[in-house]
Amino acid sequence: MRIERKIILPWSAVILWMILIFAFSAQPAVESAKISMGLTAIILRFFEHLAIITGVNADLVGDMDHIVRKSAHVFLFFVLAMLVANAFLKTGVKWFKAFIFAFIITSLYACSDEIHQIFVPGRACRLSDVGIDSLGAMFGLCLFAAAYWLNRHTGFYFSEKINTAVCNLNVLKRLRPNNE
Repeated sequence: MRIERKIILPWSAVILWMILIFAFSAQPAVESAKISMGLTAIILRFFEHLAIITGVNADLVGDMDHIVRKSAHVFLFFVLAMLVANAFLKTGVKWFKAFIFAFIITSLYACSDEIHQIFVPGRACRLSDVGIDSLGAMFGLCLFAAAYWLNRHTGFYFSEKINTAVCNLNVLKRLRPNNE
């Protein structure tokens, strides 16, 4: 029996995203903190250039780091849930079941991710992180469900609209050198 590409590709994306999450979780606490503190400093410098805040100091970076770390949890599981739902839909599972199964699988993966962190130096298993991950999954599934519903019931195709917009921009770029 030949497995179709339309099934292999979505599930491959799910597996690759899970590997990415596993790799982030496998980083020792010191290494993970370095990365998130660096990202926090970049974010704060960006806002400083926009004159939203007046300066970057160590206390502000430390306070913001917690928000950046938890936002990363939300983002990673936001994307994972959408990838899992898409894979189920491509496999032929009806939409409501696909979203329920996607939430369950994503939440179970969040639990396994926290259990995995018990064995990583300086990391811990936190129930609150499972909750944050599951919340990210719920947000992702809500957005995906809204887009899926919009597509099915109104005929609005996001990729077609985006493609049209990009083509229009390319036409404008081609015309610009001739006018200059």
